[in-house]
Amino acid sequence: TDPQVIPPEGLTVFTASQFSVFAALFNVGAIAGAFLGCPVMDRVGRKRALALSAAVHAGAWLCTIFASSPAVLTVLRVLTGLAVGMGSAITPCYIGEVSTIGLRGRLGAAHQLSMTLGILLV
Repeated sequence: TDPQVIPPEGLTVFTASQFSVFAALFNVGAIAGAFLGCPVMDRVGRKRALALSAAVHAGAWLCTIFASSPAVLTVLRVLTGLAVGMGSAITPCYIGEVSTIGLRGRLGAAHQLSMTLGILLV
């Protein structure tokens, strides 16, 4: 039999069901962020909305480093998904507005390709 692995002191260990919920809540946040991204960018503009999305994303990851409870980690996971969803909704609009007509299609395709490759590789 395998010896029982004892996690280091202070390490948060999820059960299988907690981990499943934790993983799925990123997608829930991303869906909400996609719908939230449009009103935010209409209100504050594309550039500021992208900056806000990046700040939320960076802040959530920074807080994740120091979080120790499953509840806090779960909330931060939703916030990270929210920021990704907002960025995914805002970026194509921003690319369409700032690029020239000749580059618009290529830049949009490059954005989508980078998202797809990122999902594949990570």
